[in-house]
Amino acid sequence: MSDRLAITVIGYDRPGIVAGIADVIAKFNGNIISIKASALSELFVMNIVVDMCSATTSKDEFVRELKKRALKIGVGVAAEDEREFLKTKKLIAFDMDGTIVDAEAIDEIAKYAGVQDKVAELTRKAMNGEIEFEYALKRRVEMLRGLPVKVVEDVAEKLPIVKGAEEMIKTLKNMKFTTVLITGGFDLVAKRVAEKLGFDYWFANKLGVEDGRLNGQVEVLISSGESKLKILKSLAEAHNISLNECIAVGDGANDLLVLENVGLGIGFRPKPIVEQRAKAVVNINDMKAVLAFIASGFGKEGGDS
Repeated sequence: MSDRLAITVIGYDRPGIVAGIADVIAKFNGNIISIKASALSELFVMNIVVDMCSATTSKDEFVRELKKRALKIGVGVAAEDEREFLKTKKLIAFDMDGTIVDAEAIDEIAKYAGVQDKVAELTRKAMNGEIEFEYALKRRVEMLRGLPVKVVEDVAEKLPIVKGAEEMIKTLKNMKFTTVLITGGFDLVAKRVAEKLGFDYWFANKLGVEDGRLNGQVEVLISSGESKLKILKSLAEAHNISLNECIAVGDGANDLLVLENVGLGIGFRPKPIVEQRAKAVVNINDMKAVLAFIASGFGKEGGDS
């Protein structure tokens, strides 16, 4: 690990961004080596290299304060070891609900079964890490027993896609990234979302169906961060890609293990537990912010050093 951090700041341009970020750097005696500002569509992007060799605190504490200030200002921020920042990334994995989809699919489906409030409460607790994900998943699916599959397919078709997601996936594919959707949600939904946006791969839990209706059962393939990480590792190995060459984007507690074990883990509109632990956080409801994090380090010289 080097003493230098590559800091990327992303947001809608407004007064106070530069001053706010510089104040945190100065507070901990960081030394700004270089600073560059640019734009991606309507987003302001700032890249800063900071030498921390004379810092008055640890890198971890500095990054915590930096994230806290950035979110207070209303911008996203990523802080990476400069050597990691310069490495070329090749594969990117996304969570679905609350990340690519601007909703929790199961909560939307539950409206048609008359159990929306009960299901939404279990979803909230699971995403915040208050209860075990698999337990919450099975309980919610039980409540959907008897619902026609056609209802689930209709919900999948109408789910709102997060602003900028289609443009982002198209751009990533042009950049030769392998794109994958890994969700603790359902196959009937993930398949439609992945096909609509053009993902290379998708993985999800399989809803039980009998005579055209949900039978209240689910084949759980993805129940935790461990299972998400296992899928990502297998896919990366199949493409001869290391986890350091991967990026992951998610919002909930069951995304954390993946976010913490890849080259760059991005908490997109993160739950509090993800906000605390992800390398990068962004609370802007626009996937172009994620693209800006990626593009800012893409194709740098020395990428594989």
